[in-house]
Amino acid sequence: MNKIVPQKEILIQLYIIEKLPIHKIAKQLNMSVGKVFNYIKLYQIPTRKNEFNFKGKKHSVLSLEKMSKAQKGKVLSVETKRKISEAHRKLNKGGIGAKKQRKDGYIAVYFPDHPKSTKDGYIMEHILVMECNIGRWIKENEVVHHKNHIRNDNRIENLELMTFSEHARLHMIERINRKKKGMMTY
Repeated sequence: MNKIVPQKEILIQLYIIEKLPIHKIAKQLNMSVGKVFNYIKLYQIPTRKNEFNFKGKKHSVLSLEKMSKAQKGKVLSVETKRKISEAHRKLNKGGIGAKKQRKDGYIAVYFPDHPKSTKDGYIMEHILVMECNIGRWIKENEVVHHKNHIRNDNRIENLELMTFSEHARLHMIERINRKKKGMMTY
């Protein structure tokens, strides 16, 4: 089996000078993306910052105009219009307190004045339930644990306040116990 080892100078030329993405370098050198990445690390070639990260940034006026033009003139069906208006009603219903379930299973509540709310104004429901129960804000080193591991079960009897280290330790012990149970043959 032929082992392809790219030279450091070639990788610097393609990655740093020509600014090609790793997948294109891999295609040119006939190797996997992972291998190219590993050689970049091995040769200690500094990695570039991701230029397409929009966290905390806003679209430029030009890009907003382009997106607007792309949507203009599109005809929406009656059903699509109904779904859009229903979604807006659900989100804006009552303002504060509007709930939505996230893809990871947690329930988020619209509460923009909360110190830990996201930029969209949402805070996790289990955090609010715990804060109401203990009568104070949750500290930076504290976390709310779901005892039954069901992320949308936010009853106070299912929630437990613990530090990050206690929480990490608890999950580590649970992982070890699951692994041990899986290894048993009898």
